[in-house]
Amino acid sequence: MADAPSLQLRWAQGEVFSSRKRFRVLVAGRRFGKSYLSCIELLRGAIEKPGETFFYCAPTYRMAKDIAWKALKRLVPKAWIKSKNETDLKIELVNGSTIELKGTENAMALRGRSLSGVVLDEAAFMDSEVWFEVIRPALADKQGWALFISTPDGTASWFYDLWCYCEEDDNDWCRWQFTTIEGDNVPPEEIEAARSQLDPRTFRQEFEASFENLSGLVAVSFSDANIDPKVQDLPIVPLLVGVDFNIDPMSAICAVKKGDDLWVFDEIIMTGGATTWDLCEEIQRRFGVERRIIACPDPTGGARKTSGVGATDHNILRKSGFKVSSPRSPWKIRDKITCVNTALLDASGNRRLFIHPRCKDLIKSLRTLTYAPGTGLPNKNLGVDHAFDALGYMCLQVFNLAKPETMKSTDYRVW
Repeated sequence: MADAPSLQLRWAQGEVFSSRKRFRVLVAGRRFGKSYLSCIELLRGAIEKPGETFFYCAPTYRMAKDIAWKALKRLVPKAWIKSKNETDLKIELVNGSTIELKGTENAMALRGRSLSGVVLDEAAFMDSEVWFEVIRPALADKQGWALFISTPDGTASWFYDLWCYCEEDDNDWCRWQFTTIEGDNVPPEEIEAARSQLDPRTFRQEFEASFENLSGLVAVSFSDANIDPKVQDLPIVPLLVGVDFNIDPMSAICAVKKGDDLWVFDEIIMTGGATTWDLCEEIQRRFGVERRIIACPDPTGGARKTSGVGATDHNILRKSGFKVSSPRSPWKIRDKITCVNTALLDASGNRRLFIHPRCKDLIKSLRTLTYAPGTGLPNKNLGVDHAFDALGYMCLQVFNLAKPETMKSTDYRVW
C-alpha cells in the first residue's frame, strides 16, 4: 500500500520490533511506549498478510479503547482504511486485513476466531485462560505470532512462568526486559520524582520492570523506625479517623497531619458486635463533640448497613457530625497496600507515617499480616487485617497517591 506513514521507534522498542521470532515477551516499566509499539506491530502484520485478522487484547474493553484505539487511528493513513467501527473497535484495511481491539474480561467470547497475529498488552493482568485456552488455539491454523507486553505482577503468576519459559532452548520464543528510563520516553527527573510516591518494591516493579515476590509480609516497609513515642494528638488540627466497617472487630485508627507526616496516636478496636453508632459515640467520648473530625472509611460503607438499621455506615458518620472523605468507588487492594508502604518508607528513603507504641493492634497488624499463599492478596484468615485496612483507607485519602478505579479525579478531594 502506498503513502506509508512515517513511524519512529526508540532504540529499545526497535529491538523488539526487529525480531522475527514467533512468540515474543516484553517486560517493561511504565511509560515505556508499549502501546505505541503494539499498534505498529499490528499494522505491520496487517500489511504483510492481506485478508487476515489481528487482535490487540487488553485486560478490559475500556482499557483497550482508552490505551490503543486513538493511537491506532492516528497511525493508519485514511487512504488505507476501508471501514472503521467505533463500537467494535475494528478497522478494516483496503487489503482486506482487519485489526480488532478486544477486552479479555470475558475470554470465552473470543473463542472460535482464526488469528494471524495478536498483541496481549498488560498480559500479566489477564487470566491464564486467555492465552492457553483462547488465543493460542486461535493462532494454530495460520501459524500466527504473539507479542506479550506487560509490566510485571509478581512471581506468582502465569506471566512470570511464561517469562521463565523463554529461558529454555526454544527457537520460537525470545524475551526482553527494559526499564522506564531505557524506553527513553520519560525524563530522568520525572522518574526520580516518582520515587517519593511509591514504596521501594512497587517502584522496582513499575519503573524498573522487576518481578517482585508478593509473598511474606504485606507491610514490607514497616520497621521500628515508624514507631515513635513522641507522636501525639494536635487538638488544633482536624482529627483523622480511618474506619474499617467490620462487625467484630469494628476498627478505627486516629491520626493528625503534622506537616507532611501522618501521626497515628490512638486506635479504637471494638468487639462484641459493636455498631457504627457505637464507634461514633466512642470517638466523641474520647475527643469531644466539638472536635472537627474527618472520617476516612471503607468506600463500600456508602451503601452497606453493618449496623442493621436504615442508615448506611457513611450516613451514620455524617449524622454524628463527622465529615466523610471517601471516593464513590472502592479502592484497589493493590493501591491500598502501595499507599501504606509508601507512607511507611518511600523509594527515596523518606518516612511519612509514625505510630505511637500504644497502637498495639495496628503495630501487630503491620508486623504480622502476610499474603495468602500463591496470591497477591492479604490473608484474611489471620484476623489481623482490620487495623491495616482502616489505616489504608486513611492513607489513601491523606496522601492521595492513587485513584480509585472508575473514578475521575474531580470526584473526590482530601480536605
